[in-house]
Amino acid sequence: MSSENSRQRIVDVALQLLQKRGGADVTMGEIARAAGLSRQAVYLHFADRADLLLAVVRYSDEKRGLEAEIAKIVEAPDGLAALREVASLEARTNPSIWAVARALDAVRRVDPAAERSWQDRLEHRLQGCRAIVDRLRREGLLRPGLAAAAAADLLWTVTSLRTWEDLVLQRAWTAEQYEERIYQLLVRGLTTG
Repeated sequence: MSSENSRQRIVDVALQLLQKRGGADVTMGEIARAAGLSRQAVYLHFADRADLLLAVVRYSDEKRGLEAEIAKIVEAPDGLAALREVASLEARTNPSIWAVARALDAVRRVDPAAERSWQDRLEHRLQGCRAIVDRLRREGLLRPGLAAAAAADLLWTVTSLRTWEDLVLQRAWTAEQYEERIYQLLVRGLTTG
């Protein structure tokens, strides 16, 4: 097996184990065994668990077509349609990323590199929220009296993975209920709509 094939096998197996166990603590040894490799072989490809988890996050983003999903938001015909696309994206893709995000969230608390990556991802999402709010403002749809910065913060928080986790996993909302209710909340809270 080539080095690149081994690396990809490790990432695939890690993603499968994380999803199967709901983000529970999956060890490097378990990943190595499931991939049919030694722990040392895993460490030849990844410096530590955080490094592996970051690779799994990137692979998961690629696998679910995150760039194309973001393009749907950016290319939406108007700001209200962009809000709909955001709610739809979260409803459709959060189930597949939740376990990996949960594992990375646990690791980031003790690993500075993982924390930097986590914060970078949050900042990137916030920039996307700011762009949507700016679009609503330019289209005259932003709720009067609501500052753009506050609107972006609200959009960022309401569409966060934690909110999805609370509503879907804890409160048992369906994906359809989540998408529609979050969209309506965003429209009523952020726009003149």
